[in-house]
Amino acid sequence: MKKKIYSMKLNTFRILLFFSFAFVVISSLGCAKHPKGKEKPAPEEETLESSPLPSRGEFNPDFDVDYSPLKEEIIYFAFDSAAIPGSERGKIEKIADWMNQHPQTSILLAGHCDERGTEEYNRGLGERRAIAVREYLVGLGISPEKIHTISYGKDRPIAIGHTEADYARNRRVETGVIRK
Repeated sequence: MKKKIYSMKLNTFRILLFFSFAFVVISSLGCAKHPKGKEKPAPEEETLESSPLPSRGEFNPDFDVDYSPLKEEIIYFAFDSAAIPGSERGKIEKIADWMNQHPQTSILLAGHCDERGTEEYNRGLGERRAIAVREYLVGLGISPEKIHTISYGKDRPIAIGHTEADYARNRRVETGVIRK
């Protein structure tokens, strides 16, 4: 009788051990969309080669940047993408025209994201968006030394809300004129 009870307890222990092991293995595989450090770039981004970035400069992005001259030229992005939509390229061309009319001026491209995603991932995505716009401007002949970038991730939303329309307004790059 004691042998039979011992055998049943041993079998129960083995079953629990097996399911615990299976749970650990399955949960370690995960199903996260963006595992840390393994984000897959969009096809348009795979060949993006960045020109050397200028130093951050002697300006304070919170006080020395004026966004009003180019406030109409906000570039919007698709969810989880740094690829510049075709519909937004005209805005970048207007920024390039403005830069050509003001050749002594430097700009700051501020990348933003919606609230979805981790802080770290959104900072990186905001930076990739700003750099994508920067590279487009460089391709249009604007000096890379005149274009600075920063990412605010999800820290500075323009639309407060949780609708798809709010998220779409927050996925953007804004262009500010450095006044120093």
